[in-house]
Amino acid sequence: MAASYTVSKDDKTYTIKLKDGITWHDGRPFSADDVIFTVNAVQNPEYNSPLRNSWQGVKAESPDPHTVVLTLKTPYNAFAENLAMLGILPEHIWSKVAPKNFPLADFNLKPVGTGPYRFSKLQKNALGTIIAVNLTANQTYFASPPFIQNLTFKFYLSEEEAVSAFNRKEADGLFLQTAQNKNQLRGLQNSSVFSLPSLRVYALFFNTNDPILKDGNARKAINYAVNKEELLNKLLNGEGKIAAGPIPPGAPGSSPNIIGYEFDTQKARQILEKAGWTRNEFGIYAKKLNKKDKEATPLKFTVIATKSMQLAATLIRDNLKNIGIDIDLKIVSISDLQQNYLKTKNYGAILIGESYTASIDPYVFWHGVSAKDSGLNLSLYDNKKVNKILEDARQITDPIKRAQKLEEFQKLVLADAPAAFLYSPNYLYVVKNTVKNISFVNLAIPSNRFAKISDWHIQTERIWK
Repeated sequence: MAASYTVSKDDKTYTIKLKDGITWHDGRPFSADDVIFTVNAVQNPEYNSPLRNSWQGVKAESPDPHTVVLTLKTPYNAFAENLAMLGILPEHIWSKVAPKNFPLADFNLKPVGTGPYRFSKLQKNALGTIIAVNLTANQTYFASPPFIQNLTFKFYLSEEEAVSAFNRKEADGLFLQTAQNKNQLRGLQNSSVFSLPSLRVYALFFNTNDPILKDGNARKAINYAVNKEELLNKLLNGEGKIAAGPIPPGAPGSSPNIIGYEFDTQKARQILEKAGWTRNEFGIYAKKLNKKDKEATPLKFTVIATKSMQLAATLIRDNLKNIGIDIDLKIVSISDLQQNYLKTKNYGAILIGESYTASIDPYVFWHGVSAKDSGLNLSLYDNKKVNKILEDARQITDPIKRAQKLEEFQKLVLADAPAAFLYSPNYLYVVKNTVKNISFVNLAIPSNRFAKISDWHIQTERIWK
């Protein structure tokens, strides 16, 4: 929606000129006021936005309806991308909704945007679960209106159910997060399969405040006990790479010098025994966590995972059981994961993936400030040296120097082992060949697969020349 933008010499001021003629789906004009309102809402703690940390200290102004001026306190190398990722809210609608009522507003279920498709219909089952969303082409889209007139997004409780729906020809496209499900798809000879490197890293994130897992030696032993090659082969069928640390393989900050933790069960046992853990009568390592303890506490904790991650969680559980670590595996729904675990941080460990954008900014995942409230620091990790490196890296515009900082960050995190980093899967997107003119070079985030959906088509016709 930007016609152009300029950056000041000190890299602190961004001046954005907006395109003319953009309207919201309800016909109201899009303007700088919408951008200002959105930025202010993100910054307002009453809205509890997960983006708040990335936007603190940014001053937003609009000298005229088609110009936005954003001023930063310090340079931030990924700010342009950060801005591009910000979904703008229509000020004329959302300004009437109190912050506390945002999650309950009807506009969440009947969204008004500016894109190539507009909301048409929401389908729910008897239990109130959303099963589909219908969209229609926006004929007033400021770029070119899309060729495909109607879209239906269908939602399933698990990836396995989505695969079954694809096999029943209920869907023309399917995004896979687990490569083993690709083998369950039928009719691939009539489909295009896009396999592209992702910027995702899956890991077992430890709650470093947990009485057991705050022991760094226990966390290191777990790292050595997990067989990443097995995970890569059984889960991804080669459609991905092993992740040595928190930064995706091949991204700035990754390096051949960073090996991470290799699979070594003997070393895992040695670390535990040197740290005072001994096997009890059940073969599980245990020790007294405090001098006042009368009995030894077994090395046992709960791992939270969704159904799509169940195979990975089971393989990890078996790896750890093999060396004497007991795991209580808890499989939950995505909504349960979000509401009862990600928000509350009520877990021993959680098995999940983190997605980066092209700028690779680990601040939101690993800075100590992100361990608070609704932050994304899943390990509740807080290391002053790491915090300083992440703060400095955000201000470095030289890509080589920034990569060096991120490499230093990776080494410090690996030394503390707040997580067991596992793998970086490819994005797998399967589309029936009836849908034409789809092409991808890479995908920074999954939703980018729809970036050029206006150019897709399912019909052709003969034209006289």
